[in-house]
Amino acid sequence: MKNPDKGSSSESQEQEPIITIKRSADAPLEIKKNPFYDPEFWGRADSPEDIYLPDSDEALSFALAAHEIGHLIREGRRTDTSLDNFEATRAEEQRAWNGGWKYLQKYLGEYYEDSSEDILEVQQSFKRIRDLATQVVDLSEGMYLKRGTLDNIDQREKDRILKEQRETFFSSRSKETKIILQKIKKEKNGVKPDWERFKTIVGKAVKDIIDDNERG
Repeated sequence: MKNPDKGSSSESQEQEPIITIKRSADAPLEIKKNPFYDPEFWGRADSPEDIYLPDSDEALSFALAAHEIGHLIREGRRTDTSLDNFEATRAEEQRAWNGGWKYLQKYLGEYYEDSSEDILEVQQSFKRIRDLATQVVDLSEGMYLKRGTLDNIDQREKDRILKEQRETFFSSRSKETKIILQKIKKEKNGVKPDWERFKTIVGKAVKDIIDDNERG
């Protein structure tokens, strides 16, 4: 007779989601070719199986991890973000910052072994980094086009326009952007994250997001 406990355990393992987290420094070559790529600031979470996070320092890595995994949350996700909809893009960025942090902060005690001083420091840094990053988004408003501009345009043409708009933005607002990015870098606490422990707690936060997404 089949052992029911053994069978249910095997079934449970098969249902475990695949979560893959890599360093931003290991980004695909096409990402690294982008002149605006910086492994300390770049990250991506297109799906639980495609997550890249900065291996920078604890303050910056945790903050940007929260932001990237926040985009995986289905509730309230904006699906109308585009180069001709600044308001939707800004709203989605804010949703990702705040939503992702709610999931990640639950596991800070596990990473810092309940050191309230370290946890408080990272929490405060997160808020400052989030607010500074939002300033960069607000600066980019001039890069966005009039609503409807991209209607009936194929993806290749959209990518070309996006590239041109980004280049124009960074050439015209580069000084202001660099000042803000330097302020963000000053939020570092100077401690390199323990990458394996960092991945573990981010993975747990992502698992919670997946579970909540499935519950609807």
